[in-house]
Amino acid sequence: MRRRRRKSAHAFPLEHDSEELTRVRLIVCHIIKSFNLASRLVYNNGFAKDSVAQLLGLSHLEDRCYDDRDGVIVAVKQRCDEIVKKGPHIFYPKILERNVEKIREIIELNDIEADILKFSVLLHDSQDLEDLEDLLDTMNSSRLVRVLATILGHPLGRIREAFSPKAILHRSGLVTIDRNGARNLKGKLDLLSTSFADMMMNYEGGDIYELFKEAVRLCEPGTLHLSDYSYMQKEIDTILPYLRHAVRNRLRGTNILLYGPPGTGKTELAKAIAHELSLQLFEVSYADDDDEPISGRQRINAFKSAQYLFGKKPVLLMFDEMEDISEEELPFFLFGKKPRQENKGWMNRMLERSMVPTLWITNSVGSIDNATIRRFDMIVEMPIPPKSKRAEIVRANFGDRLEPGVVETIAEHPHVAPAILTRAAKVVERVGFDRETAQKSATMLISATLKAQGFNALGKPGSFNENDYDPTLVNTKEELSAIAEGILRHQNARLCLYGPPGTGKSAFGRWIAKRLDAPLLVKKGSDLLSMFVGGTEKNIAAAFEEAERENAVLLFDEVDGFLQDRREAQRSWEITQVNELLTQMESFEGVFIATTNLMGNLDQASLRRFDLKLRFGYLRPTQAAAMFQRTCLQIGLKADTNESIVSVKSLKNLTPGDFAAVMRQHRFRPIETAWDFVERLAEECAVKEEAQSGTMGFLV
Repeated sequence: MRRRRRKSAHAFPLEHDSEELTRVRLIVCHIIKSFNLASRLVYNNGFAKDSVAQLLGLSHLEDRCYDDRDGVIVAVKQRCDEIVKKGPHIFYPKILERNVEKIREIIELNDIEADILKFSVLLHDSQDLEDLEDLLDTMNSSRLVRVLATILGHPLGRIREAFSPKAILHRSGLVTIDRNGARNLKGKLDLLSTSFADMMMNYEGGDIYELFKEAVRLCEPGTLHLSDYSYMQKEIDTILPYLRHAVRNRLRGTNILLYGPPGTGKTELAKAIAHELSLQLFEVSYADDDDEPISGRQRINAFKSAQYLFGKKPVLLMFDEMEDISEEELPFFLFGKKPRQENKGWMNRMLERSMVPTLWITNSVGSIDNATIRRFDMIVEMPIPPKSKRAEIVRANFGDRLEPGVVETIAEHPHVAPAILTRAAKVVERVGFDRETAQKSATMLISATLKAQGFNALGKPGSFNENDYDPTLVNTKEELSAIAEGILRHQNARLCLYGPPGTGKSAFGRWIAKRLDAPLLVKKGSDLLSMFVGGTEKNIAAAFEEAERENAVLLFDEVDGFLQDRREAQRSWEITQVNELLTQMESFEGVFIATTNLMGNLDQASLRRFDLKLRFGYLRPTQAAAMFQRTCLQIGLKADTNESIVSVKSLKNLTPGDFAAVMRQHRFRPIETAWDFVERLAEECAVKEEAQSGTMGFLV
């Protein structure tokens, strides 16, 4: 809400002035007398401020300033003496008086604090007082206190007490002194919000909380329920009884921190918690009625005011988007640059003394000082929902517009937050695409957002078919079907699958997940490795936590990069990331599978922690022939000649992955005959042989 601007006073006879002009004139005269500003008002060529001269009824003396400046200065002083004698005490509008009394029913302000509040409101509301400020020098905090003591007619010591850190006026945030350097009178006195003065001067309703709506407002109802956060049931089961106890017993210092990537539903969770507890949820605003950002200092003032507004009411408070409070706006807060020690102490005390249970929300917990972190009673990470929940959210948002394969592809991506899905679905729904176009648009929109956030785009639609995987066509010493039956019985295993690329290691993980009727969580080495010290360890821990929440089979694909032999380590973090993986493996109660192409490079001590080390080799001749015949049958080729089958059996280094590669070629380069198929398989094997012998490259 923008502040109402009143036009400057007109040069009416003083006896016919309105109450507002009389009041402003009285304040102006007090200020001019107290600080001997008459000489600053009168220049040799006229008045410094015509509006002030009009207010005093002295505009007709402007021409005398050229010849008799001293006389005009005397006239200004005499006029101020006359006005002050008629009304020695500052009086305030009745509506302002009433609204201040409403505030005093909730916040126990003494008479001096109430006078300071009323004067500060007038100062921010009046154009004429704003014009007068130009005559005053900028002032520091000490001079401001002296100025207010003179204007309001209260003892200097009592004014100083009103602005002390322990005083209600300061602690409530209604009026605070801006202590960042010298400013003018209005600039030194901060009000609760930009519209607070206007509300105090104009609001005639009965709801006292309307006066504070730009600073603290009632949250709109949420769109989600706690059942939508079933993957966080353990955390919710602790939050709810704790908040019930805190509200019932009015416990001080009840603060819960919710953090996680943007779009994970932190704000909606806060609303769902309040709904479950049948409590009103008030939010510390981050934008005014014109949707303009509110400064960090004003948000903190609003938080302090809320402690007194709702300190005796059974409500919850939410402070959303903490990270938006930068150190440039609020030097004593804890984001950005390293804060000063006294500023950290101030924030910590505020958390410990808060009277209203508060849910704090941030996207960037790493930027909060550790000393402040430990002041929160609970710290709850809001992760991207697990795959099964992501699939539910996709279906809930897109309905039947997406085919099952597309739903699975979207849900498979580990960084698809609920907000990304909601916004993409909104675009698709508003345009009204048909099903085919809706699928293309949905995947395009989601991929574009993921790429802008620094993540990979969605993969190609498609799902793994259990029936396409034949364990008899995989070359292992152990029978895979027997291993699968054992895992089905015990639901717990740690497997290390090793061998050449394309031999079916990752596909075995997908097959096991299908047999268990469990989701598969795949993490490639590139997903886990981080450029930051300690980042890989955090990624490893987060992967195991996600798998546990979702009851998923966890597959680490290509673990070579972070499971290197610790005996060869040259840096401490190369050891700690191996230790982290071993710690997580030992405590994980599900099925964990690690795959590698380079068994010899792995940490030997770590290998002992795996229940089974299983080598996947190249296809045996009989397996190669069986896969060749089955694939020819699928694409309509005759493979009944002994010569072609014998040729396939003779191929070295043949893997199921080679068959998959040739079948991908078949889409744009059709296989004409069985012999054509054999030759293409031979080419795939030859490329691997050249790579292993080191002869590949450019010939000069």
